[in-house]
Amino acid sequence: MFSVLIVDDEFEIREGLCQQVPWHEYGISSVTQAADGDEALRLAEECRPDLIITDIKMRGVSGLDLLRQLQAIEDYHWKAILISGYNNFSFAKQALHLGAMDYILKPISMTELDQIVRKSIEILTMERMEQKKRAHINDQMQFALPKLREELLHEIVENDYDPYRETRISHRLKTLKLGWMKEMELQLMIVEADNLRAFTNRHGIADEKKLILFGIGNVVSQTLGEEIGATSVLFKDSHERWIAIIGYSGYEAAERCLSLAEKCLERINKFVKVHASIALSPPVQELHQLHQMYSRCEEYLKRKAQQGGNRLFMEEGEEEGRIYEKPSIREPKAVIDLVKYGNDEEIRETLSDFEEMVQFWGSLDLRDVQQHIFTWLMEVYRAAAAVGWSDRSWERDPIALWDRLEQYDTLQSLQEQVQQCLLALAGDFRKMSNASSQIVQEAERMIRSRYAENLSLQIVASAVHVTPVWLSNLYKKEKGRTFLEELTQVRICKAKEMLGESMYKIYQISYLVGYKDPVHFSKLFKKHVGITPKEYRRMRGIVDD
Repeated sequence: MFSVLIVDDEFEIREGLCQQVPWHEYGISSVTQAADGDEALRLAEECRPDLIITDIKMRGVSGLDLLRQLQAIEDYHWKAILISGYNNFSFAKQALHLGAMDYILKPISMTELDQIVRKSIEILTMERMEQKKRAHINDQMQFALPKLREELLHEIVENDYDPYRETRISHRLKTLKLGWMKEMELQLMIVEADNLRAFTNRHGIADEKKLILFGIGNVVSQTLGEEIGATSVLFKDSHERWIAIIGYSGYEAAERCLSLAEKCLERINKFVKVHASIALSPPVQELHQLHQMYSRCEEYLKRKAQQGGNRLFMEEGEEEGRIYEKPSIREPKAVIDLVKYGNDEEIRETLSDFEEMVQFWGSLDLRDVQQHIFTWLMEVYRAAAAVGWSDRSWERDPIALWDRLEQYDTLQSLQEQVQQCLLALAGDFRKMSNASSQIVQEAERMIRSRYAENLSLQIVASAVHVTPVWLSNLYKKEKGRTFLEELTQVRICKAKEMLGESMYKIYQISYLVGYKDPVHFSKLFKKHVGITPKEYRRMRGIVDD
């Protein structure tokens, strides 16, 4: 149904039009009157009538002025018929210019008015149908947009670059509101749930794997949405991993993207309560480089098999010090590192995974749970003895430990007993020596003597007989900086020494201090020193590169 507003400063004309015209026959259900242009403008803004029939000459705001002001109302589409007692062509011309449907002279011919109103309603009906059609198409587009975007992004990221597809891809990017990908510096991030295949109704939850993937995607999407100054798109690849393409403009884009990836990983751990790994590519300037970065990130993720998951992977040597995993309590060696080098609070915090470990064993029978805990503690004690723990009471009388565990029949009370055992073990190790300082000192000596090699946290941790998690924790605790920060600082210091000697080219220095990519070395040097290697060398009076 439609509505009409009749505007005339003569009461008889207004009433005549209201009463004598069969408005319902035109599909008009609402008829409103206004005695002048000011009142008409107010009613039009409030009620938004579809059809306006107005006199041209009125006190105050004229009919033409009314149309001018109605044109300024945002998102309001109306039709107007102007009435005048003057046969003045200039009035008619102005009325049509302002969007009026037609112009009718007084005295009003009801036949002529009937024809004009019918024509106006016909056009309004067609416009309304067209509007509904556009809205329907827009709804369909909005529904299909994520799928169309995903298909295009799959094509860009997972396939080799083909220059013959570039024009078509550029057009589709613009159509799908992804044109920014051609204009900004880009970084690609892969977010992969660790051990995803193991999540198959593990806790009796239907479609647990789908729920985990949904949770990870939700966390990453929300975190990307909070990042000011970045534009991004998120989708799943063919391997059920979340892929984020992030566009930054401005200085320190790469550093901000790194911070963003760290925040995503921390939130996945906290809110989804699963472990995940993130691979982050170097920044690229061209869209066609995304496939190469995708392949490179896939290679980064393969390092999980040697270095462990739940961490951020980047270009080799860039971020191997960033580990987010709490020490695992499933492996006796990790538990020994925990009790040797961790404080009481860290032990209690790590034991928050106790329930997860029990569920991993897969038995809900109390006797079985007690037996698993007994066996696990005995393995921990054997590992402790292997690294110098002198107490052998557990070995002489294992039944005492079993009797102790058998007294408790709830998971919380059993966890409390395990906690007491580990805290007591930690107390014994603290009395033995200041082993943590020795570990850090040995790692530091290794960094300073082997910085030019392809050195990683994993390699050094293995050499000093601790897990990478604990070497990272100890370094931060004792030195106030991470393993990576220490390694980078040593390499940059050595590079500065070599830059003061003319016998080396800059690319040679890059290799000599442990960086295979001279471009990456130059960026890292500028980040830490404030100027490029070439500028630093010129300051030292050497110009040869």
